[in-house]
Amino acid sequence: MRVLFTTDLHGSRWKYDRLFEVAEEFHADVIINGGDMLPKNGEPFRQGEFITDHLDNHFAQFNSVATYHLCYPGNDDLRIFDQLFEDTCNGYSNVFCLAQRKFELGGYEFVGMNLGS
Repeated sequence: MRVLFTTDLHGSRWKYDRLFEVAEEFHADVIINGGDMLPKNGEPFRQGEFITDHLDNHFAQFNSVATYHLCYPGNDDLRIFDQLFEDTCNGYSNVFCLAQRKFELGGYEFVGMNLGS
């Protein structure tokens, strides 16, 4: 199993685009995003817009190529958007919000222990 770990993308669209490219080049089976996924500069209350306008499409890309995307919010991601984030993740069969949860895949267990949410 090929696992690619990333963190602290802070809503950078080009970093998210590059993550998808690298995952494809690496032939990753699983992407783990360890938090601080949403923009922190500017108006933090626009994080919800980022989830619906960009993350939704980002997750769709990974879902379309059957790559698992495990992720959770971090300390810079506002808790008021946790439910929107989870609902967005739940819209895809290969995307899983790992916050305080366990996910099993290929005989491995992935456990999320984020403190930001």
